[in-house]
Amino acid sequence: MEEIQDTNTTSLKVLMVPWLAHGHVIPYLELAKKLSKTNLFFIYFCSTPIILNSINQENLPKNIQLIEFPLPSSTQLPSHNHTTNGLPKNLLSTLIQTFGEATSAFAKILDSLNPDLLIFDGFQPWAPELASSRNIPAIHFLIVGSASISFFYHHYLYVGTRNFPFSAIFLKDYEAKQLQHNSLGPNVAFNGVEKSHDIILINTCNEIEGKYVDYLSTLSKKKVIPVGPLIRELKTSMENEGNDSKIIQWLDNKDESSCVYVSFGSEYFLSKEEIEEIAHSLELSELNFIWVLRFPLGEEINIENVLPKGFLDRVKEKGVIVEKWAPQARILEHASVGGFLCHCGWNSILESLHFGVPLVTMPMHLDQHTHSRMAVELGTAMEVVRDEKGKLNREETAKVIRNVVMEKNGGENVKAKIRELRNKIREKGEEEFDQVVKRLLHLCTKNKQ
Repeated sequence: MEEIQDTNTTSLKVLMVPWLAHGHVIPYLELAKKLSKTNLFFIYFCSTPIILNSINQENLPKNIQLIEFPLPSSTQLPSHNHTTNGLPKNLLSTLIQTFGEATSAFAKILDSLNPDLLIFDGFQPWAPELASSRNIPAIHFLIVGSASISFFYHHYLYVGTRNFPFSAIFLKDYEAKQLQHNSLGPNVAFNGVEKSHDIILINTCNEIEGKYVDYLSTLSKKKVIPVGPLIRELKTSMENEGNDSKIIQWLDNKDESSCVYVSFGSEYFLSKEEIEEIAHSLELSELNFIWVLRFPLGEEINIENVLPKGFLDRVKEKGVIVEKWAPQARILEHASVGGFLCHCGWNSILESLHFGVPLVTMPMHLDQHTHSRMAVELGTAMEVVRDEKGKLNREETAKVIRNVVMEKNGGENVKAKIRELRNKIREKGEEEFDQVVKRLLHLCTKNKQ
């Protein structure tokens, strides 16, 4: 690691270490930017070289410095796989293990920077321990919704002896079974909550999840402070601009609220069966659509081979399929987009709220099911129907998509509710975040005394 010259003399130094996933890096970076704008903090943003290289550094404030966190490289996990973006599923446990073995490298970073505060993520129980041994306060920043984390934490603490107090958040039988096969385990999931110093930050706001924020405070016996919604800034670099402009031009030629945008995040890869069902649903909906299709890194797949035969010809006037990456924020803010079919990653839910685009939810795994239930309870989403084994029904999915985009059979209420909430969140300003800044300043200065 290069020697770091500490030129900062007045600001408090904050070290931020997100988990190695795109969906974690985005909110961590947005929080770093918000803290930097106060001019009270100097932020060291620490991650692997492959992740830091994906950050547009031209637009970073001067008081954010990127710090390389080198993980051990191996033939099984070369350095370009030190991120979950495009990572084959069978290598995830190897990445978690490799990250967990990097304690000595992180200790060197702590000793070199000597920050006043550490903001840490999941999969790194060693981070708050190393900070604590150096008398550095460490705060956990949760990038998921408080409804989901409080639901799972409740069941972790009470193990079937007490019902979750909010009936709108639940798991269907097949979803619960699916989670039992998840290899991560509760210790990994809640370690950060339990090791956080007095307070926990979370990427949500009281307008959408106030009662769940309060309940998480009760469960954790710590003050849970909302810092969101943190939304990534519209892309300003020139990368992919040619392709971006083609997509936007295509939307410019469509009627207002006539299109559905379809994306399942950067790290969930649809099976061939799921691709076929979604394709049939979009065709049956008879709506305009933009569908982002991704496959694991290194897999060369011909899209025509995974789609139903003749699909591309049949929908060529109505649909656009984008491989790998699309300018999601620019698409969602476009007037022609009237619905967002997504997997219910938390960042996608927050972006739909920010841009006032109603959701059609198709949760796939992990906490996405509980995120979806929260959005439905909030009134900003309709969830697609599955059978008792979790199988999709193309006709039913098409019906839900049409109801949301065409504002029928309850879809009109979803649109009205999401616009009402969008306006409420925008109007609240920065009062909540001012309180966050005060708490962080108090924590750092108290610790220095």
